[in-house]
Amino acid sequence: MLANAGIEQRLNEVRRRINQAAERSKRDPSTIRLLAVSKTQPISSLEEAYRAGQRAFAENRVQEWLEKAPNLPNDCQWHLVGRLQTNKVKYLDDKIAMIHSLDRLPLLEALNIQGERRSIVWTTLVQVNIARDPAKAGLMPEEVPDFLSSVGDFPFVRIQGLMTIGALEASMTETQGFFRQLRELRDRLQSRKWPGTHLHELSMGMSQDFELAVEEGATLVRVGRQIFGDRE
Repeated sequence: MLANAGIEQRLNEVRRRINQAAERSKRDPSTIRLLAVSKTQPISSLEEAYRAGQRAFAENRVQEWLEKAPNLPNDCQWHLVGRLQTNKVKYLDDKIAMIHSLDRLPLLEALNIQGERRSIVWTTLVQVNIARDPAKAGLMPEEVPDFLSSVGDFPFVRIQGLMTIGALEASMTETQGFFRQLRELRDRLQSRKWPGTHLHELSMGMSQDFELAVEEGATLVRVGRQIFGDRE
């Protein structure tokens, strides 16, 4: 992270590093979206990122999204990346561009109920615990096919891909291996067809490892500290 740099400068540096990682892996940088993870950040920091051209923001908690979204322009895209409690689904609306943490059947059911009530089809990703880290949420890789096979029964939920969070104590080499495993799982699952499912997105990589994620095929990277600095 650039010492004493402002948010615009940090954003530009992250974008530059994404582009370089894409070039190394012979990918088109335009296929990779940067999400500014704004949890615990003041609205003034989000406004600064917005002025620097950032439009896609990610929040962990529904309450923070509810507080911040009305203060940013309407062309912002909001992503939920934290574990979503079923009793919080009723507070969501069509300003949510994507839910990254669909990880269990009760949440799928709750999203479908609220979607039907409000005529919203939720765009979601299935969270996979690819590292089998007991400290992380997500389906085990072998559980994903059965989960996807049930999605057709829930017409107000659309699955667009997979998401993972790296293991806390993993080395960079291990982390890159986990990202590769998620891509390979996605590629295998793409050969099958499930109603309501189109697995073209891979959400993986955060401030410490987003370049590795890009090299392994991420289409969405979730970067907070490298943009906003350390959280208070």
